[in-house]
Parts: sequence; C-alpha cells; structure tokens
Amino acid sequence: MLLLYPTLVACLGAASLASVFTLLFLLMAAAFAARRIRPVAVSDSAVRMAVIVPAHDEELMLAETLQSLKAQNYPIASIEIVVVADNCTDGTAEVARSLGVTVLERTNPTERGKGYALNFAISYLLSRPNVPDGFLIVDADTWVSPDFLAAMNVRLASHSGPNGLSVWQSRYGVLNSQDGWRAALMTGAFDLVNHVKPLGRELLGLSAGLKGNGMAFSRAIAEQVSWPGGSLTEDLDYGLELARRFHVRVGYAPEVTVLAQMPTEGSQGASQRARWEEGRARMVRERALPLLWEGIRTRNLLLWDMGWDLIVPPLAELSGLLAVWALAVGIGAGFHLLPHASAWAAAVGIAAVGLLVYILAGFRVANAPAEAYQALLRAPFYAFWKLALLLPRALRRRSGSSSEEWVRTARTPAAPTSPSPPEAPLA
Repeated sequence: MLLLYPTLVACLGAASLASVFTLLFLLMAAAFAARRIRPVAVSDSAVRMAVIVPAHDEELMLAETLQSLKAQNYPIASIEIVVVADNCTDGTAEVARSLGVTVLERTNPTERGKGYALNFAISYLLSRPNVPDGFLIVDADTWVSPDFLAAMNVRLASHSGPNGLSVWQSRYGVLNSQDGWRAALMTGAFDLVNHVKPLGRELLGLSAGLKGNGMAFSRAIAEQVSWPGGSLTEDLDYGLELARRFHVRVGYAPEVTVLAQMPTEGSQGASQRARWEEGRARMVRERALPLLWEGIRTRNLLLWDMGWDLIVPPLAELSGLLAVWALAVGIGAGFHLLPHASAWAAAVGIAAVGLLVYILAGFRVANAPAEAYQALLRAPFYAFWKLALLLPRALRRRSGSSSEEWVRTARTPAAPTSPSPPEAPLA
C-alpha cells in the first residue's frame, strides 16, 4: 500500500500536468499567431465552388443558412449550393427549392448518417461534365460570414500541394451566444477548442483538425477520399485518412467564420452532447494509442499529434481529473500515505492555476463575449450534468447498445439575424 498509493497519485499527476502543459503550449502559439490574422485577401480568379449543405429535418433553420450563402462576396455564377435532404420527414427539400438551390433527396433506411449524405452529393457533382474546383461543407443551421467563399478560394488556390491536395477549416463558433448560460458556455468552449487550439497548431505546422462545419476541400481531395458512412466522428475519421494516406494536414483559416445554432436547454443538448462524447470516447479507445505508435514508427508528426490530442481530456473531464488528483493528494497527506505531500499539493495548485490561465487567456485571445466569462460560474454544474449524462450511456455501451444514426438535435430557432463575425484577436 505504501508503494501503490504514491504510484497512483503520480499517474494522476502525470496525466493532469501533461494535459495542462499541452494546452498552455498551444495557447502561447495561438497568442502569437493571433497577431498575424489579416482580413480576407481578394483574388481576381474566382473558381467554381460547390457548397454542400447536408440536412436532416432542418426546415426551421435552413432558409437562414441558404440566405447567408447567397449573400457571399463572391461571383454568384461561380457558386452552386447543393442541399442534400437526407432521410427527411419534414419540408426541408421544399424550403431549399423555394430558394432556388440544387436539391438532392436521399432515402436509405439502412445507411443513415452525414457521411453517406456527403458522399451522395460529392458523387453527383463529380459525375457531371463541369466539376467544381472547390467543395465546401456547411451545416444546415449555420450563418456563414460574407467573405467565406472568397477566403477559401484564396486558400485553396495558394496553398495547394503539387498533387492538388488542399483542405481548410474555418473558425467555427456559436450563433446564439446570448440565449442563456448553456449557449454562452458553449461559445467559450468553441472558442477554445475550435479557435485557440487550431490557431496554435496552424502556427506549429500541425493539422488544425476538421470540425464538421465550415470546411473546404480541393477537387483532388474530393476525388480521392470518401467520407466514412455510419460514423459518429466522420470529420475526425476523414482528417485521419488525409494524414495517413497523403500526409495532408488540415489548414486553419481564422479570418472567416461560420456560426451554428446551439441548444439552449438541457433536454435539447443532451442527445447532441451524448453523441459527440460517445464518438470521441470510441476514438480514444480505438485510435489514440495506435496513432501515437504509428506516428512514432512512421515519423509522421501529424498522426502522433492526432493521437495525443485524443488523449488530452476535454475541459470538463480534465477538471474532474484535477479534482480527483487533489482529493488523492489530500487523502495521502492526511493518512501519511504520500511522501513530500507539500510538494504534491504545490503541483496540484500549479496545474489548477495553469488550467484557469488557459481558459481565461484563451477567451481573451479569441475575444470571447462577456457572456462566456459569466457562464464560467455555471461550469461546475455543467460538468456534473455532463458526467451524469455520459455515465449511463457508457454502461449501455458496455452492454452493446449504441446508435450511430443521424439524429437531429432539437433547437429553438433563432430570430432572423445577420450577426457580426468575432472581432480580431487582441494584439
């Protein structure tokens, strides 16, 4: 017992400190990179772009998305908007047709999921004589900044490799940050996960990762890599395939933004959060360690970083890990099971302060709204809610009952609006 307990505490400490130091390192890189963000550079060459909007029962919000795409600062003749009404039971297709975009209706009761819908649309576009040069993917509940296509046009053209492979992720944020504390907390989390971390990785030459919304691909990518069907993490799987087969990293375009509607009530967010976390947990179990080893064996830094990124827990879980470590140190000190208890307590304090610095400084780098700071007071409640939500699903998963079906998350429609993109990060 005298040896086992310090070993347990050391393992908890190593996991906590390594995770916090990783986040702080990415934060420092992001803070430096934020000074270099510039407005969109306009190109004289406007290539043909296809914007694919996968939609499953999205009639309430689809019109706003399509209107923001039609308001792009890009030649309208060079844009084709394609809505994939996938296994819909509402008026999604009718809404899309009323706005004059291309509509593809897909019904397949056994192959249900976003990956199947994307492959369906891409196959359709590749089969035609006049194939687009760029393929963009936007979710059906999203506001798109007016310069989105112009920026991706420049990125795809100027950063393409010799084989024409190029893929980019825009900044992905929350549209309804003022609709209660849950949406505000999601705004802060999105700023850290979908902006600060990708911004740091972009500076370091690593893959920013695909976030599932606001993505752009060159024609060569669309022709050679299919989307995984029936996956809860199709964006992660796709980015992994690009890194493994072609050593292609996902670039980050922080100067343009897509904003999606987030749930505002616990009942609305439960299914979405559970699917996200279930998919991530599966990736951690099945991919993290093999990716680390493959990255080392093949000297592929992209793969190694993807594996390590999976191992670093999300903020709620990392906070829980720190709390468990602190409790273990306290018990060890109280029962004299831990030598140098004061040093361990200091290490816990350093990790806790480091995590707080990452969150607050990350908010500043991302210019998070005031609501996100205020919502931090609710973060402990959210963490408990999240853990209470995930534990029963983890038990059901062990019994073999899980679902990968594309299930639409219930949301409260936002009032029609044209939000301003996030301000440039502070220099």
